[in-house]
Amino acid sequence: MREQLARVAPLPRLAMSVRDARILALARAKLHGSRVAFADAIRALNEAVREEILDGRIYHLGLTTYGPILGSIISGIGIVDGPLGVELVRAKPGDLVVPGGLLLP
Repeated sequence: MREQLARVAPLPRLAMSVRDARILALARAKLHGSRVAFADAIRALNEAVREEILDGRIYHLGLTTYGPILGSIISGIGIVDGPLGVELVRAKPGDLVVPGGLLLP
């Protein structure tokens, strides 16, 4: 069975919870502020989630033309490998993805 690709809506910012913001800040710190491969970003995000949430984990939220979206099943905040680097997105019901910029500058 083939997965349907997510549509992308051009919105400039993502609203997120304090917990999501803390997790992303911790993941960014683990990456030492430098751009990395998607696999390294997944590792840092996974470690940050486990530090902030007891038995926390990241989930497959959808699929874009660049690859899978991995992140929070509750908020939809996640990361995807994009053409300019690892991107921060929000996956919403109906396969809509809201871009939030690069995970690291």
